[in-house]
This record gives sequence, structure tokens and C-alpha cells, in this order.
Amino acid sequence: MSNQEFNIIDFGAQADTTQLQTATIQACIEACREAGGGQITIPAGRFLIGSLRLYSDMTLYLQEGAQLIGSTNYLDYEDFQVPTTITYANDDYYQNKWHLPPYCFYGLITAFQAENISIIGELGAIIDGCDTYDANGEEQFRGPMGIVMSQVKHLQLIGYTMQNSANWAHCLDGCEHVLIERVTVQAGHDGFNLHHSQAIKVQNCHLETGDDCFAGYDIQHLQVTNCQLNTACNVFRVGGHQLVVDNCQIKGPGRYPHLSQDTYDTHALFKYYSIDADQMTPVEQDITFQDCLIDNIGKLIVYDFGNRDFMQTNRPLDQINFKRTTINHLTQPSTVNGQCLTVSFEKTLIDFNSKQAFLTFKTPITLKLNEVTFKRPTTIMLAEGQQLTFDFQINLIVTK
Repeated sequence: MSNQEFNIIDFGAQADTTQLQTATIQACIEACREAGGGQITIPAGRFLIGSLRLYSDMTLYLQEGAQLIGSTNYLDYEDFQVPTTITYANDDYYQNKWHLPPYCFYGLITAFQAENISIIGELGAIIDGCDTYDANGEEQFRGPMGIVMSQVKHLQLIGYTMQNSANWAHCLDGCEHVLIERVTVQAGHDGFNLHHSQAIKVQNCHLETGDDCFAGYDIQHLQVTNCQLNTACNVFRVGGHQLVVDNCQIKGPGRYPHLSQDTYDTHALFKYYSIDADQMTPVEQDITFQDCLIDNIGKLIVYDFGNRDFMQTNRPLDQINFKRTTINHLTQPSTVNGQCLTVSFEKTLIDFNSKQAFLTFKTPITLKLNEVTFKRPTTIMLAEGQQLTFDFQINLIVTK
């Protein structure tokens, strides 16, 4: 990558004006591309933009106080007509179900089939989607994504705040070797969508989302570490291989509302995602929560394999593990439907505040409880009506 720096002011960009700066900033990006890459610098100030496209070997660098503000007119954005790896967008069933437009994956900052891209923000750097409304968009109101990175290798997202995204804050599909660090997401919709992506590290981030904090299927080798997660939907709606959530604080209810439902409750910690319209890598589907604090959410698990409305019809979940984790003020029971599933709790404290069964398994499973403490009498229902009730520390393995 070239060490050259390109400042958008040198290409005519003007701060703190109501005029779009898309063309001048894109001219700066194109100059950087012609030079073989380098740094595009965004200085302090508010810059109004539509869609920008980055290329290989580039760093978009937002200095302290820099703000990229999305236009509130959805016509100022484009998808650059580059194919996505998210093939359900072309499936008639899901197009009708969610009212998906043909330009679904358009956003403020985009890159496609590229490598060595970084978006870095200093203190106070903001990317604002402004909740742009699109009557032709998803659900007949969602506008452009925040950041769209498709099939990008060696991607870094560091230090900025993404707020008020009109659809997903980050759409990362088919990406490899991704580092996400010290990124804040506030309001809007999903925080990070990671479909078909692999080798991803997310650390020291702070998410307060209106929709899922993390979403995506066919994810491989994801590690989420030292993050604070808050949502008015699901914390994780994911599927994939070796997904590890480590030392995170997860608390509800949501600070910001779910925009289509106008509710704040955190629905579930984990909702499985394995959609039938996409190809999935034939590997084990597993997720682990370890050394986490989970507080004041609804359900622990939403898993009903074969349920198309839940988008759980491709590959089944193989195992979900909870290790050295505290689960406080869980308020709703979880019903789990899926064969050949292992559910494991190890050195975990559970406070389930309901008279209903904490977990109800509709199909044969393997349940492992190792040094698990229940703060109050708690019932687990196994397949064929077998009931287990606990009010103390327990060690147990049940295979049905």
C-alpha cells in the first residue's frame, strides 16, 4: 500500500454545508486509487454524502471531529451494481416477505471484491445514516446500509461511531480476515451482519442497536471479545462454525427502539440463523458464550429447526455452550426443537425469573450441566415429558 495521503479538502470538499460532497470526496478516492492506494483523510467538520466507493489498498481516515453525514434522500445512493454473496436477496419468497428492492445492498461507504481496506476514526469521528427513509426499500421504509463490504479480504474497522443507520450499520458479506476494534454503533438497525464471512475478530466495541447486534449465517471463526452489547431485538442471530463470545457484558432492555415495532425489550440472547436460500459450508454449527455477564433479557435461546419464518431451514445447530457465565433476570422460557443437539452449561449461574420451564426440549438432545448454580427453583423439560427440577448446584449429563 502507498504511503501517500489525500485530503478531501484538496479536491474541493466543503465542510458544514448542505450541499452534497459525494463527487469531490469520490474524486479524492479515485486519485488515491490511481496512485496505487494510500490514505484518504477526512478532516474535522460535517460532510454530507451519498454513496462512496473504496478500492484495494486504501485507508479512509476520519480525524478527530470528522463527520460523514448521510443524505436523507435515498436517490443519492447507489449499489454500484456489484453482485452480493447474500443470494436470498434474489429469492422470490424473501423478496416478497421483506419487500426487498433490487438495490438492497446500497450504503454510505462501500467496497467490493477488494483487499487491504481500513476505515479508521479518531475520537469523535462519526458516520451518521440519518435514518434515511425509502418507501421502496426493505419493509417499505428502510434506506441505505451504513458500510457495505462485499468479498473484501484483510479489512479493518477501527475507532469510529456509526449512528442512525437506515438499515444494517455494517454489511460484511463474503469477507475474510476482519478486525473490528473500538467501534460504537448507536440506534438504527443491525450492528454487524457477517454472512459468509470468516476469520473475524471483534473487540472492545460498544453496540446499542435497534435490531440485532450481530446477525448472519455461514460465519466461520468469529471471536467477539470485551464488548458491551445492548439491543431492542436479538443479541446474536447467527449461525456458523466456531463462533465464540468471550468476556462480554450483555444487558437489556434496548436503549434505542426497534424501529418497525417501537419496542425496547431484548428478545433473546441467541437466535439461530440458517436460511434455505443460500449455500452453507458443510461444517459443524456451534456457538460458545464464555466469561460473559448476561442481564435482563427475554429468552436465552430461540431454536426451532425447520421453521422457515425463523430462517432455520438449512443446516441444523450442533451445539451451544455456556462457560463461566452469569445469566441474571432471564424472563421468558425457551423452547428448543432440533435433534442431535448438545446444550452445555459449565460453571454457570442462572437466575430464571418465571414459573414456567426454563428450557423445554421438543426433540432428543444431550444436556450437560457441570457446576451450574440456580438462584431459584428451576425446571427443565426434556423430550417425552421428563421433568428435571433444580434448586441447587448441579452436575448432570442427560442424553435422550
